[in-house]
Amino acid sequence: MEAVRRVLLLGEGNFSFAASLCGAAGTHVVATCYESEEEASGRGRAAESIRRLREGGAEVVFSVDCTKLKDYFLPEKRQFDCIYFNFPHCGRKAGVVKNRELLARFFHSSAEVLTEEGEVHVALCNGQGGTPADQPRREWHNSWQIVAVAAGAGFILSNVHPFKAETIHGYQCTGYRGFLERNSNHPVRTVKDKLTADLSQAFPLQNIDYYLSLLHQGHLNGVCHSNVFWIILSPEETPSTEEMSDGLANAVLFSHVDFCRDTDKSGWLNVQEGCHISKQYYLRPSLLPYAQAIAQRGAFLPGTLHVLSGPVFRKCLITPYSMPVFHEMVFVCAVNRGTENSYIQMLVNNIKTSMHSLHQTVSSFKLNINLQEATSFETTELNDFAAFESQLSKIQYFICMEIDTSGSCEKGSCVGIIRTAHYELGSSKLVVVFASLNLDLLAMLICGISDWRMLWTSDRRFLSQFPRGELRLFKSFSLYPPSYVHDVSFWVPDGEQFDEVAFHTIARQVSGEMVLSIQLIDSFQQSETGRKSLCYRLTFQSCDKALSRQEVAEMQLLFRKEINQHLRVTLR
Repeated sequence: MEAVRRVLLLGEGNFSFAASLCGAAGTHVVATCYESEEEASGRGRAAESIRRLREGGAEVVFSVDCTKLKDYFLPEKRQFDCIYFNFPHCGRKAGVVKNRELLARFFHSSAEVLTEEGEVHVALCNGQGGTPADQPRREWHNSWQIVAVAAGAGFILSNVHPFKAETIHGYQCTGYRGFLERNSNHPVRTVKDKLTADLSQAFPLQNIDYYLSLLHQGHLNGVCHSNVFWIILSPEETPSTEEMSDGLANAVLFSHVDFCRDTDKSGWLNVQEGCHISKQYYLRPSLLPYAQAIAQRGAFLPGTLHVLSGPVFRKCLITPYSMPVFHEMVFVCAVNRGTENSYIQMLVNNIKTSMHSLHQTVSSFKLNINLQEATSFETTELNDFAAFESQLSKIQYFICMEIDTSGSCEKGSCVGIIRTAHYELGSSKLVVVFASLNLDLLAMLICGISDWRMLWTSDRRFLSQFPRGELRLFKSFSLYPPSYVHDVSFWVPDGEQFDEVAFHTIARQVSGEMVLSIQLIDSFQQSETGRKSLCYRLTFQSCDKALSRQEVAEMQLLFRKEINQHLRVTLR
């Protein structure tokens, strides 16, 4: 009788990979994950895969640490013929050094539970391994150095082959890839796909699909720094190429984000004399610099509509339609001088047609999309998206969207902007047209989603409402969620302008986006001293779960502490 081959799988997400191996002749599968059973079962399709594994005779073990494998198995069950670890990662805040350490400890742990002829299979993203097989190959110090860390535990690399997910029946990746990834059925992805498909029928179109860095170093020109998320790193924490890219392991190091930099009255950074300045990075607030770089490069094709998209980050006030992070889609095209206005009108008409066709499947309410000259708007009339865009460079037109309904959707929202620039490209005098769209806001308005936070929920009841490639009118699954109101009063520091954006940003940080609204309800100034007092009302409410009174009370206490420390206000 042929011996049964024991296979150990580590770090399973939804157990779909393990389920694909279960039932193979002469194989006994032991599938594990780092999370508890309750946490793991909450992932899409995980419960079904776990049931299939158990019915197929496989073992399923939860809360397994891959660096301490011998602790989870009895001595007689520690001998595995093969160990699989697909796409290991310490978590979103981990860089190459921590992941290298994870692999080293994993290999040492594997050596303790592997048969003499056993194998270890590790799947990594292209470039992470640091081997000649990784193309493009990273610099050694920016890779996970898998050959070296494996050798430390006595292993040698004997084979490299591509991980072909499409050939594994039922396999579904659970790693965070964002709304815009190919297999996403998120409404933001659907809007992007529809726009891309429709515009490709009207224009020669080229997608710019290489990774765009989330982090930038230095300072921004023309943009108020109080609207930017700054990241302060000491010299030894300089991010690697991996952390600067927009890939699976990109964590943006949110533990280092300085949510409230000290700024002067104009919003620029203050630096105390004698203070050591660490390396300063910021989360990208716009894709416009990439678009401008595309327009200036030698390979830029006049007449072709170049498209790039990805998340951008901007500090803003707390409102249901103001987003500190959203997905931007930018179109770039060079046209002959004198034809730019007709090209812009044609581009906007095609965008209107695409959005109308999407909206017709969702609602019978009338959808209006208009192109309006930027000079017809006062600054106070602009939403946060448009107001920030106006800081980057001159805007010619706003793309405004209005839904004719008595519901709660915001009317006349600016969902896009159009600007032009003159370039000398070769021997031609061309005008480059830049169009930028807020995909998240488009999805919200079309689907009737009244709170931007819902786009980021991990609750399956949200995405289950949107079959792939389709948009539907969103139906809230949280009826009458509890809300709590807390007021906070304080004296503003003498001689300083109060930074309301920083105030709102601290509220976002301490509550984990559980603050629904912030209203200024009282303001007065002492005639004798000139001291100014403000009173704000915070409404706490989650979009997808029930908050307890105790949770909110703790958030409010922490909020008071943080504004006292960072904004130097005197609490009343």
